[in-house]
Amino acid sequence: MGTATKKDALEESIHQALADLESVADEIRVKLHLASMDANTTWNEKLEPRLFEAREHAREAKDASKAAVEGVVKAFREFAAAL
Repeated sequence: MGTATKKDALEESIHQALADLESVADEIRVKLHLASMDANTTWNEKLEPRLFEAREHAREAKDASKAAVEGVVKAFREFAAAL
């Protein structure tokens, strides 16, 4: 696989992970309307800032970026499941 193709595949993988993250974030926002203050605090102070970080990593499109975005997706899914 050539360097350009490998980078394209990495960018696509990161783009897909970020789309997944945005979807889970939207789900969390809907659930938060019905959630407790503790859940809102966790979202506002700990998780939502990670969404912004993940967006920045996705723009960089490096292997470490993919791992960072996937880590945020995992944290979001765990939080959504706990709501």
